[in-house]
Amino acid sequence: MKNRRAMQIGAPIVAVATMMIGLRVGAKSAVRAATVFGAPVGMAPPGGKARLAWQVLTYLDDRGVRETIAMQGLHVIGRSKGAEARWDGASNEDGIAEIALELPDLKTGDPVDLEIRVDGDSEPLASGTVAWHDVAWARSEPNHVAAVRPTSRSGTMNLDVVIEGGRLVVGFPTPLWVRSKLPAGAHGRVTVDASPEPGLVFDRESVTSCEDGWAEFSARAMAHVTGGSFHARALGDPNVEGKWFGALPVAPGAFFVSVPRVMPAGTPNLAVLVAPNPRKVVYAEVDDVHGRVIAAALPVETDPTDTIPRARFELPPLASGLHWLVVSGEPRGAEHLAGAAIARPFFVGTSNEVDVQNACSIGPWLASHEATGFPRWIALDGLPARSRANRGRHFAGLLIAGVSLLAAGLLEVLLLTAAAREARVAMQLAELDELDPEAKRVTAKPPGGGLAVAVLVVLLGFALLAALLVAKA
Repeated sequence: MKNRRAMQIGAPIVAVATMMIGLRVGAKSAVRAATVFGAPVGMAPPGGKARLAWQVLTYLDDRGVRETIAMQGLHVIGRSKGAEARWDGASNEDGIAEIALELPDLKTGDPVDLEIRVDGDSEPLASGTVAWHDVAWARSEPNHVAAVRPTSRSGTMNLDVVIEGGRLVVGFPTPLWVRSKLPAGAHGRVTVDASPEPGLVFDRESVTSCEDGWAEFSARAMAHVTGGSFHARALGDPNVEGKWFGALPVAPGAFFVSVPRVMPAGTPNLAVLVAPNPRKVVYAEVDDVHGRVIAAALPVETDPTDTIPRARFELPPLASGLHWLVVSGEPRGAEHLAGAAIARPFFVGTSNEVDVQNACSIGPWLASHEATGFPRWIALDGLPARSRANRGRHFAGLLIAGVSLLAAGLLEVLLLTAAAREARVAMQLAELDELDPEAKRVTAKPPGGGLAVAVLVVLLGFALLAALLVAKA
């Protein structure tokens, strides 16, 4: 009786304790992992190798909540077509590491195996074969028109306005081109007069166009919303004129990009990125018409002799053709080129399509090739593999908790049933003794179920032991 009473009281306590340990064991713990954002492969420089210029994000996942963290001692190994490349470095406080893996004859869509490790961790942060996606690179619309949309346009001569980089940068000069389209039969140069609205400054009030009708102004936006008007007149016939008025797009908070319009192919160069206000980091990348060429997360610093914060982007040798230098304060700002993200076009080498030595040719050509975005995709996600141990512990914890509750429940049922049977038999014997006090007294046998009770007690004990072992592990 005393043992049964002790088991009736102790079984629920042991079961609840085992369940608590099991649920604690099954609770997911925070794991570190890495996600790789892919992009098409850019052209290889003359005599060089193609470069896999992708972005790695390192983070801590705590039960579905991700927190980007900096990691020192990162190692990325890429393998493709029997070749191997390695990158060593660290991710910044945004969890971003811009990696570059040079692999010979690499093209978009080739099988590539990546492995990302960090010092002090035996398991990789991410590992596997990367996934490739088709994206609308650089110019999402084949018929995209780079000309600024006017509010009004009038006259016998049509005017178009294009901006190198697509938008003005507040506080810094940006090349702006006005094209005057003469009516049929007319030819010659035109004079273009500029009238800025409040918040806009031009370097000149009037410009004489080139032979093909292009006229260049240097526009400096002093506010986030501004505009201007242009009035063009043909030099040979003052009656041939045109007017343009409209708002000019501005990139608020964008970096000023100082980069030459034309660079020689296969030669390193330097771009200076000037911040409009104090910043810690700037994300810069070079993209061509095929893919992502190189990228870097650069610290923004000030010089003792110059308090303007800036970053220096050392450009490697590049292949011939059109490129964009994309600058943003956000790690993925280049994908949509919204807000403060800006893409400045430049040309490498020579071309049969445009005269790179003539500013009236290369300037409007670059301004007309406005980029609309450089989208990326998740090429490799290390979280599922890193969370596999969590899933195993979660299942083990739930199993231990369920087994302990089931064993305790069955044990309680058996103990209460046995107690009820014993009490019923005792009452029956007591009634018989009262009817015949002189009769020989009969001792009731204990109820059955002793083996089942023993098995359930052992099972409950093993569940508690398993919970303790898993928790210890």
